[in-house]
This record gives sequence, structure tokens and C-alpha cells, in this order.
Amino acid sequence: MADYLTVSALTSYLKRKFTADPYLKEVYVTGEISNYRQRPGHQYFSLKDDGAVLNATMFKFAFQKLQFKLEPGMKVNAVGHMDLYAPNGSYSLIIDKLEPDGVGALYQAYEQLKAKLSAEGLFDQLRRPIPRFPKKIAVITSPSGAVIRDIMTTVRRRYPIAEIVLYPAVVQGDGAVPSLTKQMTAVAEAADYDVLIMGRGGGSIEDLWAFNEEAVARQMLTMPMPIISSVGHETDITIADFVADQRAATPTAAAELATPVPLADLWLGIQQMQQRLVNQMQRQVVANQERLSRLQNSYVLTQPARLYEGYLQRLDIAQQRLQQAVTTPVTQRQHQFDLLAPRLVNAMTRQVERSQERVGRAVAGLQLVSPLAILARGYSVVEHDTHILTTVDDVAVGDTVHIRLATGELDATVTAKESEK
Repeated sequence: MADYLTVSALTSYLKRKFTADPYLKEVYVTGEISNYRQRPGHQYFSLKDDGAVLNATMFKFAFQKLQFKLEPGMKVNAVGHMDLYAPNGSYSLIIDKLEPDGVGALYQAYEQLKAKLSAEGLFDQLRRPIPRFPKKIAVITSPSGAVIRDIMTTVRRRYPIAEIVLYPAVVQGDGAVPSLTKQMTAVAEAADYDVLIMGRGGGSIEDLWAFNEEAVARQMLTMPMPIISSVGHETDITIADFVADQRAATPTAAAELATPVPLADLWLGIQQMQQRLVNQMQRQVVANQERLSRLQNSYVLTQPARLYEGYLQRLDIAQQRLQQAVTTPVTQRQHQFDLLAPRLVNAMTRQVERSQERVGRAVAGLQLVSPLAILARGYSVVEHDTHILTTVDDVAVGDTVHIRLATGELDATVTAKESEK
């Protein structure tokens, strides 16, 4: 019958192998820092390359000797020894010395894409304000992670009347980018969300890499609503954080940003405004009552005759001024008339006399040239067939003529005629 080893015995044997192997007592490893988050004591992270990932531990006394700041994505040269941790059977590199050796490929790609999008001005295109009172909040994240639970818990506590709609997406691995862009398209087509939260938990730079892809960043720029990014821990900065309208360090902070005004504060504000409105109305009522009392006790209502006393005085003064204004010109005109009337009569008399003299002279002049005056001196006018005769050739013997004298008219017959040569 075979002898079975306990797990502890096998693990102890493997640990002795790690410890006793001369090739593992001091190893030199080059890799990229991954899954690093600074802790107050010992530091735990990973070293990786294109083909593998190695857990690494750096104890506090060794970490304090570092002369540079350790950052994710940094390529380093590590010197240490291999060891196996018995309780969970995992092996790791215990680092004694660490030196920088350039920047890792993923981190370099991140910096290059960041510089490209920044040069295009894409990081400054959104920055839209978050609605103060959201009705519907869309969340794109993993349905099984702690992100959605934290968001739902925080929203229920702060603003329970807001509706949360989860759009489940793959947030890590090869299918993450198409999944994220597909869900963003679905949210945009719905077009009834006030804000969108995109998030996932912490992890290494490769775990968060989907949120550093250009396709995801450009899809975020087309969203019709403001976006809150909550990717990784507080020290993890992704391209999605630069593109989003707001960045939250944690899912709880993202939910707080999506609900700027807690319902309790809103209700308290409504009550305060209601009380202010009641106080204002009460002050207005009191002021109106005081005004009404003053009006009721005013002399205008108690002694209404005093209301128009001033107007009567002004009317009397105006009537006196009007009478003076009318009487004075009439008196002046009457005085002028009294002065001018005698002069007018004399002028008219002299004008009549001069006119009579002119008429007399005209009559005398007319009298001198009047045909009647000529007839009165013994002359006559002879007419034949309404024509005045001037020569004897105008009539023949036997013709009847009409003779006009100074005292009458005659009809005569020509019995003879004689021409004077």
C-alpha cells in the first residue's frame, strides 16, 4: 500500500527544496512591476513579462532603502531569493535589492496613448455637470463584483428614489473592450439616463488595461450623458479617467458623485424652504395688517374733506389767475380801441372825402368825352341797318335812316345825297 503524504509534509519538503537549491538562493530577475499598491509595512506585488507572472515580496527593511519611487509598469532589476509560503502553497521572490531598468511595455503604451489623446484635445471635450437630482443611473461593470453592490448600497442610502440599471460587462481580459463598447452603445440608445457610471475593482495594470484602450475612450466621448469613471484604486489612473466627466476613487465615491444631493438633505432643504415661505408669508400678512390699520386711521378716511382741501385752494388760485389772464388783455385791447376809434373815424372821413373828390373829377372827365354831351351841342348820330354812317357812300337815296339827337330819335328817308370833295 502506497504511503500518502500530508499536504503539510509535501509543502515542507518543497520549501526545503526552494531553500536548499543553490540556484535559488540568489537570483537576478528583470520584470515589470504589476499589481502594486504601497502599503505601510511590507510590500507585495508582481513581476511580469510577456510570458509569466511572478509574485514578489519586499520586506519593510529592504523597501526603506529604495532611493526611488516604485510605480506600476516600471521595469526593474531585482536581486533576491525564492521561498515558498507554506499556509497557501504559493512561492514568491523575496527581494533584497531593487533597481529601476526602464518602463514596461504596457506602461509605455499607456503613456503614448495618453499623449496622443491629449494632443487631440479629447481630455477637454466633456466635463459636463452631474445632474443634481438624477432619475435613472446606468452602471456598466461586472455583475458579480463588489462595485455594483457598493454603488447600489450608497445610492439607496443617499437617494433611494433614483433608479439604477446595470449593464453587465466583461471588465478584464480579451473580451472586455467589445463588451464595454457594446454596453455603452446600449446605454446611448436608451437615451433616458441622467448619468453613467463605469467601474471595476482594483488590479494590476494588465487587469485594468481594457479601460486604457483607445476604442473605449472614443466611445465614451460619444455618450450623451455625463460619465463617472471608477476604475481600480485611488492610485490607479486610466485613460477612461481622463476622458470621463468625473473620476471617483472608489465605487462608493462614484455613487456619491452621481447623487450630489442626498434625499435627506433635499427633504431638509424643502422643509427649510417651506418654513422660510411660511415665515415670509406671516411677515407679509403682519405688514399688510399694519398697513391696513394705518390706512383705516388715516385722515383720508376719517376726514375725507381734507383730501381735496388742497385741490380747492389750487382751483381758486387757478380761477383767479385765469380771470386775471382773461381780463387784463381785454382791458388793454379796450383801451387801445378807445384810442384808435376817433383816429379811425377821422381817417375814414378823410378817405371818403378824397374818394368823392376823385369820383367828381372822374365824372367831369367822363362828361367831357360823353357822346351825350356832344349830342347836346347840336350833333347827331345817323344809323342805317344798325351801322353808324360816316360817309354818304354808306346810304343810297330812298334808304331809311335812324337819327339820334340829344333829346330823342328820328326816322328819315334820304331824298338826296351830295359828297364833299
